[in-house]
Amino acid sequence: IDIFVPSMNIAFEYDGLVWHSEKFGKDKKYHLNKTEECFKNGIQLYHIFEDEWIYKREIVESKIKSILGVIDEKIYARKCCIKEVTNVEAKTFLSLNHLQGDCKSKYRYGLYYDDCLVSIMTFGHLRKNLGSSGSENEYELLRFCNKLNTVVIGGASKLFSYFIKEKKPTNVISYADRR
Repeated sequence: IDIFVPSMNIAFEYDGLVWHSEKFGKDKKYHLNKTEECFKNGIQLYHIFEDEWIYKREIVESKIKSILGVIDEKIYARKCCIKEVTNVEAKTFLSLNHLQGDCKSKYRYGLYYDDCLVSIMTFGHLRKNLGSSGSENEYELLRFCNKLNTVVIGGASKLFSYFIKEKKPTNVISYADRR
């Protein structure tokens, strides 16, 4: 572990792409095993990969601030209005604020505070390449993020509830990166 914050039971590990790879003797499950071992000891371990630190540093720093509770701006979702987000606006917002960037989505909803997009959640039909053979009314939550250095308290819940109310899906799935 590179950084440990005992008062919060939070740890960070910087994972260089060369020295943390199978090529240099790291087991395929090295990072997962380390995460699970920390979890058994009551520690939440966060992995920061070298390429993300180099190419998406602002996003990584914003996530770290959020984890540590020292975020710059806190907004309550109840003070925001929900609007559908255009494909162009979603692409720009996700590229600037989400580690994985943009992805194709059928439905895009945003929370706006003072006419400024501060949070987004996107959905699409289940992707067949991930082993799904879902029905027409099943969806995948594809992306969720807030504006850099901002936390929208209750934002994810408000956006997800809105989607459920609007589309009445029979099933919604999502995938999470455990690191």
